[in-house]
Amino acid sequence: MKVLSINISEPKKITFNGKELITSIYKMPVKREVNVNQLGIEGDRQADLQVHGGYDKAVYAYSHKHYNHWSSILKEEFVDFGLVGENLTIEDFNEKDVFIGDEYKIGSVILQVSQPRIPCYKIGIKMNNRDFPRTFSQSGLLGAYMRVIKEGAMSKGDAVELQNRNAESMSLFDIAELLFVDLKNIEKMKKAINVPNLSEEIKEKFRERLMKLGDFSAL
Repeated sequence: MKVLSINISEPKKITFNGKELITSIYKMPVKREVNVNQLGIEGDRQADLQVHGGYDKAVYAYSHKHYNHWSSILKEEFVDFGLVGENLTIEDFNEKDVFIGDEYKIGSVILQVSQPRIPCYKIGIKMNNRDFPRTFSQSGLLGAYMRVIKEGAMSKGDAVELQNRNAESMSLFDIAELLFVDLKNIEKMKKAINVPNLSEEIKEKFRERLMKLGDFSAL
């Protein structure tokens, strides 16, 4: 598989329902080589660092193959890259085949999968569909947030090469299903908490939910 597009954006103002919002979800493709450091791709900045960006969410990757799925669901043809605000549009990046902790080499950069995306309401604005955040969440087709393990440079067309995988890990799809669908699966949540390289943000969500379900063994 390879990178079809690298997409970046500075925060910008938009008006929605008469209110001004700041967002970086409207990312645009760049054709040049880009430098990547531990905070992300040069020229890309997040508007809300509480839910996007930072070390565990430095780069967001999404499968171009999913564009056809959303075109079918929303009855609209999507051809522009950066559809859901992703930094890397990858040829075929299947959440069932991508695991937490997977390390991928792209150009001279090495990225490590940390968690699936947790969508906010702004993706509904981007897709012009107020129900889209829930539909997106339930689908499991959330893409991958990634840490930068090795800084370097990458370009459109670079191969995406798996370098390392933990055999005891869980797939992005499995984690997404626990987050949004299989909400009371105590044993799987306990397993997820012990997955190396799963972001602390997601582990904490599972710990809180386990407590509400009466299981305190993960504390």
